[in-house]
Amino acid sequence: MKVVFDRQPLASSIGLIQNLVGQVTTMPILTNVLIEAEGDYARISGTDLDSFGQVKLAARVEAPGRITAPARLLADIVKRLPKGEVAMQAKGERMTILCNRNTYQLSTMPADDFPAWPCIQPEVTVRLRQADLKRALHNTMFAVPTRDYRKVLMGMLFDIHDGRLTCVATDGRKLGKTVVDPQEATGETNSIQAIVPDGILREIDRAIGEDGEIELSFTDRQARFQLSNLTYVSNLIDGEYPKYESVIPQSFTRTIRIQKTTLADAVARAALLADRKHHSIVLKFAPGQIEIAAQSFEVGAYEGVIETDYDGEPFKIAFNHNYLQEIFKVAADEVLDMRLNENNAPVVFEVESDPDSLFLVMPVRMSDDEVEVQTGR
Repeated sequence: MKVVFDRQPLASSIGLIQNLVGQVTTMPILTNVLIEAEGDYARISGTDLDSFGQVKLAARVEAPGRITAPARLLADIVKRLPKGEVAMQAKGERMTILCNRNTYQLSTMPADDFPAWPCIQPEVTVRLRQADLKRALHNTMFAVPTRDYRKVLMGMLFDIHDGRLTCVATDGRKLGKTVVDPQEATGETNSIQAIVPDGILREIDRAIGEDGEIELSFTDRQARFQLSNLTYVSNLIDGEYPKYESVIPQSFTRTIRIQKTTLADAVARAALLADRKHHSIVLKFAPGQIEIAAQSFEVGAYEGVIETDYDGEPFKIAFNHNYLQEIFKVAADEVLDMRLNENNAPVVFEVESDPDSLFLVMPVRMSDDEVEVQTGR
C-alpha cells in the first residue's frame, strides 16, 4: 500500500475516530485504526466493539491496500508533522510515514485481524438537519449521569413515533427533552425506542455542525449515524427507558418569567453557602421579587433578592443549585419561563425560541433544619 494525504484533512479525520479506540484492552488490535486505500480515497476506521467509526477522505492512492496503525501514536505523529503532503507506505507489518524530511517507521498488526464493519438492516431511518440534532444533543446530554447503576440512564432516548423524533435524557433528578421534525422518515415501522450511549453521542456532537443533513438508522440492537464522509455505528443500551411522559406535568398553577443571567448569578452566590449534603438553596417568591437563601451550618448563611414580575401569593421552593446551574448553561434564551405547581412537584423551564424543548428539575424536599435559613429577623 502507498497513499498520499494532505496533512490537515488527515489529522482532522483521525481526530474524528481516535476517541472510539481503547487505550487499554485485552485485544491489542482494538488500540489500532484500520487504513484502507483504493481508487481516489481512503477510509480510516476505529472501534471498541461497542461503537464503530469510519471516515472517508480524499487521497492519492499509488498502490491500494490496507493496514492498521496505533491510533493514539498515529494521531500524535500526524499532528506534529509540518504542513504538506503525508505519504504512508506499508510492507508486511511495517509502516513508513514520510513528510518533507521527516520519516517514521511503525510496527503494525495484520489488517485481517481488525473487526469487521457492522452491517445494518434498519427498521427505521430518519433524515435530520444537522442543526436540529445538535440542538437536541445540547438540550439533553447535560441530564445524562456520569455514573449510575441503572444502565439505561447512561444514554439518550431516541423515541420515534408517527414521524416525529423525541430526544430525552434524565438522571432521575433533572431531564432534558427536545422534539424534532425529520426531513424524511422511512422504514418498516413508524415507531421505535432506542437508547444510544452517551459516549458516541458526544463524538457525534463534535462532528456535526449547523449546515447539512445527517441520516439516523435504527435496528433493535444498533444505531447508525451517517454523514457524507463519516459514519458512526453504536450498539444500543439494552433495557426499557423510564416513562418520561408521566414525570412532566401537563398543567401548571404558576408561570414566572425570569431573567436567566440575573437568577443564575444569584444562585451562584447562594451556592457558596449551600448545605453540603443536598447542595440546596431556597427560592422564596413574593410579589415583585425572588429571595434566594442558603445556609451551611458549618460556615454561615446567605440571603439575596432579585426583581421579578411575579404577582401571586408568596411561596417557597428548594433546589439542588447544581441542577439549576446546569439548566441555565444549556438554555438558549436570556428569558426563561419557569412553570411550577406545588413545592414538591417537578419544575419545568422553557424558552420562547425553542417551543419544542423543555428542561425539568425535581425540587429538594424542605425541612426547617436542613434548608430553611435562619436570619434572626
